Amino acid sequence: QGRWPLRRASPPGLPPQSRRPAAMAKSKNHTGNNQVYKNHRNGIKKTRRPKKMSMQGMNCKFVRNQAFAKRGMQCTPEEKEERLKAQKEAQKKMEEKKVQERASRLKELQEAATKQ
Repeated sequence: QGRWPLRRASPPGLPPQSRRPAAMAKSKNHTGNNQVYKNHRNGIKKTRRPKKMSMQGMNCKFVRNQAFAKRGMQCTPEEKEERLKAQKEAQKKMEEKKVQERASRLKELQEAATKQ
């Protein structure tokens, strides 16, 4: 005989037929039988979109500066009107400047074309 016996001896006092058979391997580990029903009982809802974007994970220096900038932009209706007027005037000046630059560029191109 080797070190390990090939067969186990039956417990003393019991005949060999009354021994319980070894338990079989478990075959079914999971089932989704009732899960779909349970999920749909209250309905499957879309996730809510946040009203404000989370600042978590953002550069804290940027977030802080953004808050100060927002407070600096607050103004009365009179100030808002003044700002709009100034903005429109600046826009007019820029458009005039663009027109002048375009005219001067066209002159330069014409002179260059006549030289050749």
